[in-house]
Amino acid sequence: MFEKIKLKNLVDLRAGIGFPNKYQGNKNGNIPFYKVGDISREFQKCNFYINNADNYITAEILAELKGKLFDEGTIIFAKVGEALKLNRRIILTQKAMIDNNIFGIKSNNPRLNNKYLFYFLLQYDLGNICKTGAVPSVNQSDIYSISIPLPSTLEEQQEIVDVLDAASEIIRLRTACIESAQSLIPALFQEMFGDLEHDTTLNTLISLEYGKALKAEDRNNDGEYPVYGSNGIVGYHDSYIVEGQTIIVGRKGSCGKLNLTQKSCYPIDTCFYIKQKINIDWTYLFYALQELNVENMLKDAVIPGINRNDYLRNKIRLASEPQQKLFAAKVQEIETYIKTQQAELENAKTMFQSLLHHSFTGELTRRAYGE
Repeated sequence: MFEKIKLKNLVDLRAGIGFPNKYQGNKNGNIPFYKVGDISREFQKCNFYINNADNYITAEILAELKGKLFDEGTIIFAKVGEALKLNRRIILTQKAMIDNNIFGIKSNNPRLNNKYLFYFLLQYDLGNICKTGAVPSVNQSDIYSISIPLPSTLEEQQEIVDVLDAASEIIRLRTACIESAQSLIPALFQEMFGDLEHDTTLNTLISLEYGKALKAEDRNNDGEYPVYGSNGIVGYHDSYIVEGQTIIVGRKGSCGKLNLTQKSCYPIDTCFYIKQKINIDWTYLFYALQELNVENMLKDAVIPGINRNDYLRNKIRLASEPQQKLFAAKVQEIETYIKTQQAELENAKTMFQSLLHHSFTGELTRRAYGE
């Protein structure tokens, strides 16, 4: 039987501090200053530890801000905004500062294993206790009032941690395999076509056509044809305006973002779609356009957007048709491997969630089985 104890009796908990804009974006300091975006970035990579920040400060700036560093091992998580409901938790690997949208929590009691606390918080839904309104939030008393189920011994806590560590490591490794495989495709393109010049102007190869408005309420999401916006599939419909494959180019929002379609589709008016003037393998064309890196070039624009004529003045490498087909075949092999790994990753995530769910009921320890 697990004993339930309020976190107030087991942890240190405090929020970060305000982070003035004038100090943001600095990479030269030696103190990481974490924001909610840092937590999201690492968590989405299936990392439970954070090593790198988007912002760094010096000891002098820390003193000016009157900040107190958070220790290595502190668990950090969003305490305000929609990010709170995503329930993402990350563990610091070094002393660091966090901003005032984040809580830092760490065990201060020998009865509580800090990694056990991390996994407990990972499965605890703060959305159930947050204050609702325009901006959801939790305060210190909300967190302190949470009861954590504690096994009678630290050894049992460690058993649970070991099981969850092993399961989470499988997820991390599967994710790393997928990322490595995805990076092979641009490398393959460079290896096969790096000697070719960027000497073929796009307007001799393709045209950019406007998508057509289709409001969400007018879509039939039981339809078989994907509806594309600038950032990818946004729904489905029972008819299409583009027959067969195409490439979607983000026009508003995610400007310059490319999506290679696999079937007939309905691009809406936030994007362009490509029509070919000569026969080019769609997979080859997609990666040739990726080389232009238009999306990243537009990120810092005051008013991001794409001018069709400007886009079509860009030049790409144009390989022979047999070489295009060979490249596409190799890409298909890599993508088949990625799909297999993604299916295994989903299985691993399902297993991990099941283990996480049973971890705090006493079902994972040897004592639960009479050993």
